[in-house]
Amino acid sequence: MTTVNIISLNKTYPNQSAPVLKDFSLSIHDGEMVAFLGPSGSGKSTLLKLITGIERPDSGDIQFDDSSILNIDPNKRGAVLMFQKSYLFPFLNVEDNIGFGLKVQGASSQIIHAEVKRMLNLIGLPGIEKRKSGQLSGGEGQRVALARALVTNPKLLLLDEPLSSLDTEVRINLQEVIRNIQRELGVTTIFVTHDLGEAMAMSDRMALLLNGEIVALDTPENLFHRPRSLAAAKFMGVSTFLSGDPLIVQKEACSSSDKVFAIRPEHIRVQKDTCDQSMPGVVSDCVFRGEYVEYLVAVDGTHVRARMSMPAPMFPHGAQVFVKFPREHLFEVQNQESA
Repeated sequence: MTTVNIISLNKTYPNQSAPVLKDFSLSIHDGEMVAFLGPSGSGKSTLLKLITGIERPDSGDIQFDDSSILNIDPNKRGAVLMFQKSYLFPFLNVEDNIGFGLKVQGASSQIIHAEVKRMLNLIGLPGIEKRKSGQLSGGEGQRVALARALVTNPKLLLLDEPLSSLDTEVRINLQEVIRNIQRELGVTTIFVTHDLGEAMAMSDRMALLLNGEIVALDTPENLFHRPRSLAAAKFMGVSTFLSGDPLIVQKEACSSSDKVFAIRPEHIRVQKDTCDQSMPGVVSDCVFRGEYVEYLVAVDGTHVRARMSMPAPMFPHGAQVFVKFPREHLFEVQNQESA
């Protein structure tokens, strides 16, 4: 399909002093799905606008298969954007909505009919060709919008938070649908989301964006368990950072007090008895959350957040406990906000 190279992009909007993208570079492999994850204003949507041609960069380049697309008309770049809402044409039925792009390209009615039927089978909604868009549920509408985006065989599929307005059950189901279709077709895909769980479930790699820069780029597994920088670790839900204290990290893990180690809340143990690699603390909060218990424990002048899967002990406020930081789950992070 398509490899994408984004090379040193810079973009500052008028009347804004700070750039929304700063020397942004990224290579996306053929057939790969990369999730762009970050807060509002981090540059995710701007990047999609630059790729589709809605906006132009101040400098830098975007290449499909080693050829620049910046001087190609937006409708000829082969990059298709799917939005948060389906934006189906209300006056057209499902078949005409899906086949619209093929009709614009001059395809025959026989080809359009066959391709629409193929796409409806692919998205799991066969036989709804004549249904009006207003008769579709939110999830069905997004499936039809996905079929409309894919029917023209695009070089690059861009998904701008397409599931954010859907109910949880429908959203999880569509995560699987989109991921399976993307794999089956092998279309190179960029997926923009605020949702960490969604990004991990759907992507081959995740790019964490903060203030117009990539602060981390790796597989979901690596970024979740061992992010390399403070900024990435904080974004991935890590809140406990430890200096090189031999009581905690032991000589095998740390030889310098300048080093900073982190640990995920799921790997911290809260218990009544002391043990190796533990520190005394006082329970500030203990909340039962169904599948796990969440603790907030005051330890050595700071608060440590831990999550323990059920069955797990419930401690009252003010209880004296010991917090264990298992050495095998500690990982070093760079003591900067980006890496």
